[in-house]
Amino acid sequence: MKGIDVKTNILPHTQAKLDLYKGYLEHYLRVLCHASFCKQINIFDIYCGAGIYDDGKKGSPLIAIDCIRNTREQMMNSGKPITPVSLLVNDYDARKLENVKEKANIQDIEKFTIEYSNRDANEMLDVVSVRVSEYSKDHRNLVFIDPYGYSNINKAQLINILKNNYTEIVLFLPVMQMYRFTEIALNDENRSHYEKLRQFIFSFFNDPINLNSESIFEYINSIKEALSINQKYFTCSHYIERGKGNYYAIFFITANIYGLEKMVETKWALDPIKGKGFKQSDDTTQLSMFDEEINEIEYRREIACFKNVIYQAIKHNKMLTNIELYELTLRNEFQPKHINFVLKNLIKSNKIRETNNVKGFGIDYTNFKDKVIYSKFEVL
Repeated sequence: MKGIDVKTNILPHTQAKLDLYKGYLEHYLRVLCHASFCKQINIFDIYCGAGIYDDGKKGSPLIAIDCIRNTREQMMNSGKPITPVSLLVNDYDARKLENVKEKANIQDIEKFTIEYSNRDANEMLDVVSVRVSEYSKDHRNLVFIDPYGYSNINKAQLINILKNNYTEIVLFLPVMQMYRFTEIALNDENRSHYEKLRQFIFSFFNDPINLNSESIFEYINSIKEALSINQKYFTCSHYIERGKGNYYAIFFITANIYGLEKMVETKWALDPIKGKGFKQSDDTTQLSMFDEEINEIEYRREIACFKNVIYQAIKHNKMLTNIELYELTLRNEFQPKHINFVLKNLIKSNKIRETNNVKGFGIDYTNFKDKVIYSKFEVL
């Protein structure tokens, strides 16, 4: 990647981030446009960047517009009523904002409005928190926060944005940079250079000892748990490798478990082996004839780990219902199809039993929402 200006071109790790955003946004719009309770959808892109980069690839604002246009076409083809959508794009760099304005072609999109803002990120986040708090319950909001670092990420602002329970956040963080300097930041308070990192850590962790930093992946998981604000919100993470050993991560925060299910579904669509993230490929390495076999082994290993989590949870709690297992599955970033496979395997191997003797386990959002206990599981 030498010689490529990362500010004016989209590199593979950035494309991976945008792919996840696009995948979830497609789910988000499709679900809400079919929901009778939703009368308005509001999307906020806090650090929008350029519309089209020098390499011809689209940035997040134009990706959002494409998703909105495609959803509109689907709704019109199905004869469904059109749900109004608003998009607010903000960037402190006026040149990037002008690029978005120039490239945004929205004349053909019905019931769609776009607003441009040239504010400092902190100011914009405050504006968003006020706006979403003023919207009625039939509005749904998605806030995409892709900062140039972590210094502007404020816990109080995130809580203010989330507290109406009708808003979801997609947050991108340079976790490798944070991971490398956390120990120094916590042990050398005289080094002012790490003050912003200290503020972030002490903001989200009452006791920094709970910040597991044994590996970058444990560190990402610790931040994910902290962003749940004591399990008040549902969260998941998706790592993105920029270069060998250099990781970023996207964090998703929502009060709606169905939103979590759709993000987890998007993660597994992008990473069908582990559902965890994107790793930079080495163009100089030829594909091995054993790649498919290796991928299958890695997938089985992930499912085996998840099976142990489920078995231990049932053993610890004496009994778990389909409702509890649905939430446990999604909090562990697996899909309902995975828990169904795991439960069948555990029953077949005489590890657990289903006490209601039902066909199918009923582990889905509808039963969770309606609090329908369809099945119960206990250890043999």
